[in-house]
Amino acid sequence: MSDMPHDLNFLYLVDALYREGSVSAAARRLDLTQPAASHALNRLRARFGDPLFVRSGAGMTPTPTGERMARGAARALALIQSDVLEEPRFDPGQSERRFTVGMTDMGGTAILPKVMQMLDRQAPGITLQPKVAASSEIGQMLESGAIDVAWGYFGQLGPGLYQQSLFRRALIGIRRKSGRKSAMTLKTFVNTPHVLANATEVTNELLRQRLKERGHSLKVALECPYILAVPAIVAGTDYIATVPDELAGVFQRLAEIETFQLPLPMPDITVRQHWHARFNDDAGHRWFRNKVFECVSDDAGKGPRN
Repeated sequence: MSDMPHDLNFLYLVDALYREGSVSAAARRLDLTQPAASHALNRLRARFGDPLFVRSGAGMTPTPTGERMARGAARALALIQSDVLEEPRFDPGQSERRFTVGMTDMGGTAILPKVMQMLDRQAPGITLQPKVAASSEIGQMLESGAIDVAWGYFGQLGPGLYQQSLFRRALIGIRRKSGRKSAMTLKTFVNTPHVLANATEVTNELLRQRLKERGHSLKVALECPYILAVPAIVAGTDYIATVPDELAGVFQRLAEIETFQLPLPMPDITVRQHWHARFNDDAGHRWFRNKVFECVSDDAGKGPRN
């Protein structure tokens, strides 16, 4: 490799000489002076031990070596133009791209079904690979490329990542259905055993912090790794749980539970999609993110930020 030209500009020179048939015309084509083009041609002649282009009538004709180089240069430049210089076109109707998406249970419950319906209608060749991961792992997975995008409530994920708000949801309590819609007091709330789903770890920590600020601690009966087990556990015990209201609606279809308003102020959670900066301008990735936003966003029109 050490005896190769230092850059690929010689490809443009050989191609221009072959197409134009003269040094002066090739120089104009490349926006060079004629002496600079002549000097570059002399360097190539010395490097390859061949005149490459010789005078013939009013122009220049390639030698067999020059002909071979010119044809190779044309193929190489066409490849560079199509694969490097031009932005690739993305046709969602024809694409067979696969997107790996890290998501929380909220992402899987509230976003995934709507996105799958959209893909079925508009881009049936595109597939999704959902991947469940802890909030602490999402940032590294985006940076490493293990996932293309993430949906959920993860807190702060660090620099180099873009985020876009999709929707906001309130936190709400769930308990065994009793038929009595009595208000939950703070004293009863902190003294009643809680079921915590591992999948809502960021929300769990937020709840702990808000209670700590008021001099209370959360009484935890069970930390459950299975989010769909939570409603059945609550329905069969005196335990309670705190979940986003959209999950609570799903849970009410699965078990005999009821909801109650939390007895302390809690901020709404904001579900976002996140992606790494290196994919920000990728045509297919951008199309996919925009479609997700259209499917589920509470507030279309707001762009991403990092």
